[in-house]
Amino acid sequence: MPANTTSYTKLNGVNNTQDSTLTNVLLDNFVYFYDWGFLDRGSFYNIDIPQTDVYGGTRDVLRISDDPNYTDGQVWEGYRKNWVWESGISGTTEQPVMVSGLFVDGTFYSTDNVDNPYYIDYPNGRVVFDSPQPTGATVNMSYSHKWVEVVPAEGVPFFRQIQQGSFYTNDRFLIQNSGGWAQLGETRLQLPALAIEVNSPRSFEGYQLGGGQWVNNEVVFYVIAENYWECANIVDTVLYQNDKTLKLFRPAEVAISGTLPFNYRNELNENAVPSGMYPSLVDNFTWRDCWIHDSRGGDTTQLSPTLYIGTARCKTQVKAI
Repeated sequence: MPANTTSYTKLNGVNNTQDSTLTNVLLDNFVYFYDWGFLDRGSFYNIDIPQTDVYGGTRDVLRISDDPNYTDGQVWEGYRKNWVWESGISGTTEQPVMVSGLFVDGTFYSTDNVDNPYYIDYPNGRVVFDSPQPTGATVNMSYSHKWVEVVPAEGVPFFRQIQQGSFYTNDRFLIQNSGGWAQLGETRLQLPALAIEVNSPRSFEGYQLGGGQWVNNEVVFYVIAENYWECANIVDTVLYQNDKTLKLFRPAEVAISGTLPFNYRNELNENAVPSGMYPSLVDNFTWRDCWIHDSRGGDTTQLSPTLYIGTARCKTQVKAI
């Protein structure tokens, strides 16, 4: 319904109550934007075979995940979650490793093999086999994982689920139910992390003579890291987006189109490449412009010797739905 049309029997700003409102549209777009933005500027690690960690571990080796939803030996996970599936990185000459398969006790199985089928759970950084593998097997693979974990802050009790020391792939990683890896991947927040919160509209402004409105929201960014450098670096990166205009996409339209990156079990959607990547979502499902302004940073607080939290805020302005 046009913004300048008056109706005494209809809700303003809502075409379908099952669609996302502006607050939720902004949240999805900011999460996608920063997740892609950090990746595109080289914030990822390539894990090759073999790759020995400076702390004594081997990063290409997966370990059994103690997931009660599966048989022991069916799920194997990496030391870091958030595996890269996107391609076309432009901010660095180095490209992420695209998963082509894995090794079980030295035998290679491609992602499309039929002898020992499995699927890749990219967000949780794990492999789920159709049939359990021997618990004493060695499973390793080449892949890439992201440096910064970007998540919505709302509904995520991240202070209780933080996993510190996730880069230390020493002997404790390979011990089942050890340390922070005792939690399932979906409840584990690895650092550094950027948690984003979008507040409901704070104010409205007139758009033009004759009708229409600008909607003003506030976005809050929580940065959690294990050292001051990482925390300050990510906060600064967020603040540098001041006076930037984002092209927003409608999440509902993307879902209907079938081009969301993952299916119900976090397996890569075959229609997601390249359509499910953030630049393609914006190009193919362009909705409205979002102006970022009045960005400002808060204090960085040291909660423990290896835990820092910093905050940043910005205001957004979008034409009313």
